[in-house]
Amino acid sequence: MLVVLLIWTYVLFTTYLIGYAVLNIITSLDCMKMKKGKNSKTYVMHYHESYIVAGVVANTVYAQLFSLAGGVGFIANLLLVLICIVIAVYYRQNLLSDMQSMLRKLSSGRNALYYILILIIFAYGTAHGIMHYDSDLYHAQAIHWIEDYGIVKGLGNLHVRFAYNSASFPLSALYSMSFITGKSYHVMSGFFALLLAWQCLDLKNIIRRGHIILSDFARIMALYYLFSIFDEMVAPASDYFLSTIVFYIIIHWLDMNVRHEHSYVPYILLSLTGVYAVTIKLSAAPMLLLSVIPIYRLLHERTREKIKAFWVSVLIALIISIPFFVRNIIISGWLIYPVTFLDFFNSPWKIPKGIAEFDAKEIKTFGRGYNDVVKYGDLKFNEWIGNWFNNLGTVNKIMIVLDVIAVVLYIFCVIYFIIVAVNHKTGAKSRFNKSKVFNISSHSIVRMMDFITLEGTIILCLVFWLFSAPLIRYGVVYVYLAFSIVFGRLIIAALYKYCNNKNVVVFIFRCFVTLLIVWVIYKGINIIREDIQRFNPVYLADQQDYGEYAVDSFTLGDMTVYYPKDGDRVGYYPFPAATNNVSEKIELLGKKFTDGLKSIN
Repeated sequence: MLVVLLIWTYVLFTTYLIGYAVLNIITSLDCMKMKKGKNSKTYVMHYHESYIVAGVVANTVYAQLFSLAGGVGFIANLLLVLICIVIAVYYRQNLLSDMQSMLRKLSSGRNALYYILILIIFAYGTAHGIMHYDSDLYHAQAIHWIEDYGIVKGLGNLHVRFAYNSASFPLSALYSMSFITGKSYHVMSGFFALLLAWQCLDLKNIIRRGHIILSDFARIMALYYLFSIFDEMVAPASDYFLSTIVFYIIIHWLDMNVRHEHSYVPYILLSLTGVYAVTIKLSAAPMLLLSVIPIYRLLHERTREKIKAFWVSVLIALIISIPFFVRNIIISGWLIYPVTFLDFFNSPWKIPKGIAEFDAKEIKTFGRGYNDVVKYGDLKFNEWIGNWFNNLGTVNKIMIVLDVIAVVLYIFCVIYFIIVAVNHKTGAKSRFNKSKVFNISSHSIVRMMDFITLEGTIILCLVFWLFSAPLIRYGVVYVYLAFSIVFGRLIIAALYKYCNNKNVVVFIFRCFVTLLIVWVIYKGINIIREDIQRFNPVYLADQQDYGEYAVDSFTLGDMTVYYPKDGDRVGYYPFPAATNNVSEKIELLGKKFTDGLKSIN
């Protein structure tokens, strides 16, 4: 745990400074300033974690770019620290003022205690737990390659899962500190969980507010997710990175709606974070639809400054995504592996199309609950959905049913929105004008449009996940959010628009808060009870390492390659490794292993 805290301190230092510089550069552009008449005002971040998240995105891009030149280790960290020192010196006055402001907020009440307590709890959770199966299968090896070599042509031919290429792996390699002791620490999935936990702290303000807001429902589901992964976030699995960052985006977006945010800048920044989410895991592709809101705001009036802001946003999106695509091409020969219809390259190290197609079908089949690709790979929807649903846990079954209901309610909301929008546009000519139900202000229509777009994005993510690879851990964030936002909005509307008895509203609110507190205590006690069985005082100082397995080996060119004697996992240390003896299936592109690998057709 102590090691985790030390590394996290370094992560907070570097991400905050890099994020501070990045956001200050972006918001200082004339096209990103808020205009009121002849005056302009730079947008001010409402949350300090915005700098950290921006730094995480920027440092991920940095790690990916650095990996194209060599191993992401000591030199990469040294250069990062030098950049941070320059930023700290250049922005010293602003940073000092910002730090004082943050300390004032933390010193009020018990805020600092809450933040520190959560930091320690999540550091302890990240120090030990259940190592994800895939982490010992290929996550650890993928990170090891990035630490030592950065990238190698056709690496996916050695181990096809290397071609999945999540942007989370270069980030994990950057902060693994393997160049110090040889041990690779895996602390970043826990760090992402920490940021989400800090964001969930706003739930404590429910009592102060005296009412429920829509983002509270998303925070509760995020808290439920954090409870469920607390004993697993020791693993550097991309699923945890994705789910936590999607929760962050949606909660932040809902907070802006509650705050009636008029500036288009934060919506642009969150949309760009959505682009980042796609580079972590392709199942987040529909998150790009969130950009509809800032694009509409930028192009609706078509002013010169807003057109510039649009193209600046496009440029930043390309900066975030291009390193990911370049790594894809180098590792697998495909723009997006294992998507074979985007066939633009014919490199000698390209993974054969047949292997990629079979791999894609295997992912889909496994997600539907089957292991035999040949037998179950071509089942129609009605042939697999029943078995898939029956194999879910009870809680997940309930949530899926609630999602289906939420989709139906969402469709009714869209129809209602269309009627309201038409009514508003036609004005006095509308036959609905006399009805209070349909007579709504322009501001309310804008807020409804934001809700329709936001919830529609989550539902499309849910549908995309369901019809691609519906393994519950792949899309759990969409399962949790889809129903919680719809039902949350309807509950709030019912309470504060149609319930005239204030005493009833207060009673319901108090019951809600009481149940929430009892639930948090209950989940916390369960975590303690489960953790007692795994307690090891060693992990109060250090972090649990990857698993160890018996291996065999074969020689390929100038390297000895390891593979497991039983099963398909090797962990981190036997390096390089494959799932089996592939010596007769691949060959070197040159004389050395680092020259690249190609498949023998």
